[in-house]
Amino acid sequence: MVVVRGALDIGSGQHKLLIAAVDTVSRRIVRKIHLDQAGVLLGHSLVQSADGRLDEAILEDSRSVFERFAAAGREHGATEWAGVCTAVFRRASNGEEHLARANAELGLNLNLIEQKLEGELGYLAASSGCEASAEQLVAWDSGSGSFQVSSRAGDGALKVWEGPIGDSDVTAALVRDVQKRDFAGGGKVGQRASPNPVSLTQAEQLSALLLDARIPPPPEWVAAACAAPDAVLVGFGEKTSIFSHAAKLIGADEFGAAEVWSAIERVAGRSDAELKAAHGLDNEEDLIMPKLVLLHAMLNRLGASRVRNILTMGNCEGVLLCDELWS
Repeated sequence: MVVVRGALDIGSGQHKLLIAAVDTVSRRIVRKIHLDQAGVLLGHSLVQSADGRLDEAILEDSRSVFERFAAAGREHGATEWAGVCTAVFRRASNGEEHLARANAELGLNLNLIEQKLEGELGYLAASSGCEASAEQLVAWDSGSGSFQVSSRAGDGALKVWEGPIGDSDVTAALVRDVQKRDFAGGGKVGQRASPNPVSLTQAEQLSALLLDARIPPPPEWVAAACAAPDAVLVGFGEKTSIFSHAAKLIGADEFGAAEVWSAIERVAGRSDAELKAAHGLDNEEDLIMPKLVLLHAMLNRLGASRVRNILTMGNCEGVLLCDELWS
């Protein structure tokens, strides 16, 4: 049976929508009909918050995007909805309230999920765009508020490493701890203070901080999965993911730590305007250095030689294929 579903992945930095025709028997995406995304800097807002609440102005931005997505669903014939909401909503004291209101008014079936399920959805999303076998695939999802690494290597059971840090946290660490500046630059809620230009010395200091104090050592099964001779480590996400940014700068969809560090050297010392003119980073030029440093530090932490970038609409492909969310 083929149905048209609307899937949403609502993260700490991006709201993402994928409307697709799905064969519910074979659990296969038949056709992608409509894709949309919008940057809503919830993670930055929460980092700035003094009381652990998301500011009402940023929540209004989020609500407007929900309304746009709902209208797109009506236009493209979506008959079923499911969405997942991740790290920032788990942390914010008013996150669930915001989602409940959107569900009541728009019927989007938004679910606040635990990080383990987020990793499982990531594995489904990565496998939907990769021909690697279940034994080979190691899926790596890196967002604004957390990261997940998932694999079936070994006994075949899906395991998830739930990471505590995302690029919002890394940006805050760069500005506050390395550059010793106020993260809330500009005064607008959710607005990020640009760290650029970032010197190469500051990039090295940030990398050391992440590896010394922010990124924990991986579980043994993660290290074993990444070290396997036939392992295929896949980093996935849309155009603003850390993997897509690196791929654009490097000029290849598969790369290792050395290539990422070369990209860091190329963007070091450049202003926002210089980065935009040189690389056209979709208005995320101020986040490029934190994302690259996080990617480089994680590759070293994982002990991985290479990572392959695959474009997905975040976890939306996984949402479409996860029976638990549609039952």
